[in-house]
Amino acid sequence: MRVTVKGVKRYKDRLGNDRAYHRKSGTAIDPALAGTALAAEVDRLDKLHCGTAAAAGTLGALLESYKKSPKFTELARRTQSDYHQYMDHLKPIAGTPLTLINSAFMAKLRDKTVKKKRGGFTNHMMAMLSSAFKHGKEYGLVEANPCLELDKAKIAHDRRKENRPWTRQERVNVLSAAPLHYKVPIALARFLGLRRGDILRLPRMAYRNGYITFRASKNGKLMKLPALGELRQILDEALAAWPVAEIDITMLCLNSHKKPWTEMGFSASIGKFFDACVARGLASEGLTMHGLRHSVATDLREIGYRLEDIKNFLGQETIEMAEHYSSHADVSGVLIDMANVIQASPKRERVLTNSRKKSV
Repeated sequence: MRVTVKGVKRYKDRLGNDRAYHRKSGTAIDPALAGTALAAEVDRLDKLHCGTAAAAGTLGALLESYKKSPKFTELARRTQSDYHQYMDHLKPIAGTPLTLINSAFMAKLRDKTVKKKRGGFTNHMMAMLSSAFKHGKEYGLVEANPCLELDKAKIAHDRRKENRPWTRQERVNVLSAAPLHYKVPIALARFLGLRRGDILRLPRMAYRNGYITFRASKNGKLMKLPALGELRQILDEALAAWPVAEIDITMLCLNSHKKPWTEMGFSASIGKFFDACVARGLASEGLTMHGLRHSVATDLREIGYRLEDIKNFLGQETIEMAEHYSSHADVSGVLIDMANVIQASPKRERVLTNSRKKSV
């Protein structure tokens, strides 16, 4: 007999792992529990936390309010999943009165968290808290946002190389070695800098008339990027190899069985392929799909494109994120060009000035 259990929230974390928690208290539950065992655990937690809803004027109440707001519900599903993890981490201090939370409190929370978690987790958690306090200020729950002027937690040196950019030779080697079911997603990341989640969700019709059109899952931004040269050849090859007439195909990226990828399936499969490439000497350790997004930003920065241009190409919301993605760029060539202009002879400077006037 099937047992229906209410009061449980299930989701997948950023690594694709199944998670579950008790809605009323936010207590984590073993995701493997089901049926009568799950019902018994929920009943136990219901009784344990009866009447323990977050008290008004506390951090817990603010976070509950934030979770019900459009600022939270309109976030991408993966972002919501990440935010739930940060809120779970904050449960021990959920009863803290908002009147006691100021910039000093947040600085101490940041420093304490980075000792237990990595710097990336800490910075993302603080960004979530900043959004929650911004919501609270808008609705009169708090007077100020105590996260606004805080410095970010330092990232450990061994973590700074996560999602490193691929070298140009690695990009050539791996793409050449990839079978078609890997080549399509790798090429989309390699040439357009698309996020893995967006790549796997692209419908077949997203590629039309030489353009890839989609809405970025991270921020909802509508993107239309040209597919040229090698990328266009790869996409055309895939469409020819996977004709709609043969099977019901709705997605642009398919696995070796001509079925849409799942995020977990793709992560496991592409990871093994990257490991094989490293073993064959085609690349060094540390290949990730997101590293290709950094590669695109790095190339654009080195060529001399402005951060504003890079932001628009990658679909970023802020200049800071464009700067983050292009932080590995060697801009010495751009600096040399600028120095040549600045240090030009008076005669050459006049020529440059006149040419700019004509072009304006």
